[in-house]
Amino acid sequence: MMRRIGAMNFINEFSYASLVLALPLYLISRGMEVEEIGLVLSLLPFAFILVRVSSALIADVFGVKAFFIANGLFNAVTAGIYAFAATPLQFGMGKLSQGAASAFFWTVDRTAIMARAHKRSYLMLMSGVREFGAGLGIICAGALIAFFSFESLFGLLAVLGVVSAAVALSIVNRGATLKKPEWKSVFRINGREFDFWQVSAATVFVGASFKLLFVFLLPLLMSAWFGMGYLEVAVMLAAFYLCMGAGGFLSVRIGEGKLSLLVQLAAIPFIIFLPFDGGFFSIALMATGLGFGVCFGINEALFGYLSKKEEGMSSKFAVLLAPVNFTEFLVLALSGFALNALGIEALFLLSALLLLASIVLSKKIIGDFEGTKKLISYRPHKGPAAVAARR
Repeated sequence: MMRRIGAMNFINEFSYASLVLALPLYLISRGMEVEEIGLVLSLLPFAFILVRVSSALIADVFGVKAFFIANGLFNAVTAGIYAFAATPLQFGMGKLSQGAASAFFWTVDRTAIMARAHKRSYLMLMSGVREFGAGLGIICAGALIAFFSFESLFGLLAVLGVVSAAVALSIVNRGATLKKPEWKSVFRINGREFDFWQVSAATVFVGASFKLLFVFLLPLLMSAWFGMGYLEVAVMLAAFYLCMGAGGFLSVRIGEGKLSLLVQLAAIPFIIFLPFDGGFFSIALMATGLGFGVCFGINEALFGYLSKKEEGMSSKFAVLLAPVNFTEFLVLALSGFALNALGIEALFLLSALLLLASIVLSKKIIGDFEGTKKLISYRPHKGPAAVAARR
């Protein structure tokens, strides 16, 4: 089953990253303003927020299988909408469909992994699988739109969505740990562990930094500012994502020690200097990808720590990530307006500062956990955070 889950992770991220590359370039080719592009892109996290929590409650009762199937089918529908869209409203409908597809996937993915093998290292490894899938997706997307058309890419993604749904039909249904949805427990704020909100905040910072950089800034920078062709943009972004994948696997090997911290911190100055094309752009981009990969790997391990109690995992992850999705929505919705008001350099600086905040907070969380060697072997701690949560 884990191989099939891995295949669905690969396909989902392949499709997502392909659209991350193709859609901004497609909208630019249609003559849309940057404010309109930012608003269209922001609809994905908006739809994600609306669908995720309710889906998680249902998944905790009925299991993961139906949501993996829905993810594949909605990805196919999304590709079809983009293929025929001609106005900002129609592209917005496509983004809403894509957001729902993404919500269905992330509602159950970590639950399915932990239900199959309750080891946090599997979450970290699957992060690397997704990032390599995204790298290949970007390369394929760039080649298709450079040598054929945007519509050929959308056709491929529609087929892959159907394939993913077919794979989902063959998996064992797991993750049904509750007899009925626990609405009150999901929406409660008081009583949750202090660590829970710290991990959520760390994820907010790294998620906002990544979405601002990868979804909005880099495609615009390379195509509109640097004048790169579609295939060149694809190769650059694919290399960035492959370095992220390497960073994800590296995080499993090196844990959360000094080397991990050094790799993450090294990405900060490279992000700041990305818009200044001084001949070292590709090196800076690769170093940034490696740092993000390690950061996301550590972040996945923190999720594994919080899922030590197996009941209601889908709901727990949904609540944990709700602030993340809302922040991503705001960042992308305002990005086009901020670009015109402040300039692109200021937004790269903001992305770097957000990543720095995530690294610092993650380091604090790790310091609070019991144990000093490997994050993936930590157990509930009795440190300052746990004491504060009980008061």
